[in-house]
Amino acid sequence: MFALAPLGRVTPLSVDPGARVVLRGTVRTSVDGSVFDALALFDPAAGGLRLAGQHPDRQEYVLAPTGGPGPACVAAGEPSPCLAPRLAELAHERLRTGAELASTLSGRVELEATAGPAIPPAALRDALTGAVIVGVVAVVVALLAAARRLARSPMGRVRAAAREATRATRGDATLQRLRGQVSVLLARATQLDVARRACLRRLRRIDRAALAKRVEARARSTAPGAADALEWLTAERAEATRLESDVAASLAGLERIESALRVMALRARAHRGVSARTARADPVDTVAAELALRDEGLAEVDRFVGR
Repeated sequence: MFALAPLGRVTPLSVDPGARVVLRGTVRTSVDGSVFDALALFDPAAGGLRLAGQHPDRQEYVLAPTGGPGPACVAAGEPSPCLAPRLAELAHERLRTGAELASTLSGRVELEATAGPAIPPAALRDALTGAVIVGVVAVVVALLAAARRLARSPMGRVRAAAREATRATRGDATLQRLRGQVSVLLARATQLDVARRACLRRLRRIDRAALAKRVEARARSTAPGAADALEWLTAERAEATRLESDVAASLAGLERIESALRVMALRARAHRGVSARTARADPVDTVAAELALRDEGLAEVDRFVGR
């Protein structure tokens, strides 16, 4: 059954994913005599809908849900899909408010929601199973990607270095005090990372290029108050520069802690300082001495035989 399509507000549509929404009819405005059909009065994409069919000869359009959120629905706090009217935009083109343009309209646009084709139980089960599998795979892939990003982050590298240092110093009583510094370094790194991310969030909200243009414009301006505005704009730009410096300083501190932890692990190894001649009785020297003795013996035999 067809019902009137509201033109002055976003209207949620309680339809199944496979359903269709049929819009038909036209309205005319007495402002300039323009005639609007359903496709002119509503924005399907903004309402999470797509054009699935049309019959212009009888001013009828068939819309279907896209399955995604409609921007206009989200902005209005309504579920998707929804009917997103373009009345305000049409009114603006005619230098009217939406209410003023609505009062000049005659005619009607009707809508009807139709159910989608029935899905056999087996097909529905297979579709749900496939959707669940795809969803699980997507979640796993997303988690793995997030884990890789965290591992490559400055704090992720510090945690990896801390684990390496803990393993390298475990079981050695002489390294007990050194091992206790791992948690201290981690705590300091956490403080630096919190500061780094806070500064980055603030820095991302600053449009440096736009700020520079405003400073330049006020510097050239001779308007009253321009000098005072320039003073504050310059101060704002200085704070933005200080934010960049704070980000760089916290990042350098994280790199310093990461390197200290890696050096700790490297210096704690059991075979540090190994060289080719550390043993008291070097077997290589023994081989060389034995060969030298043999050569001397052979030379002595040759001299004796030669006599």
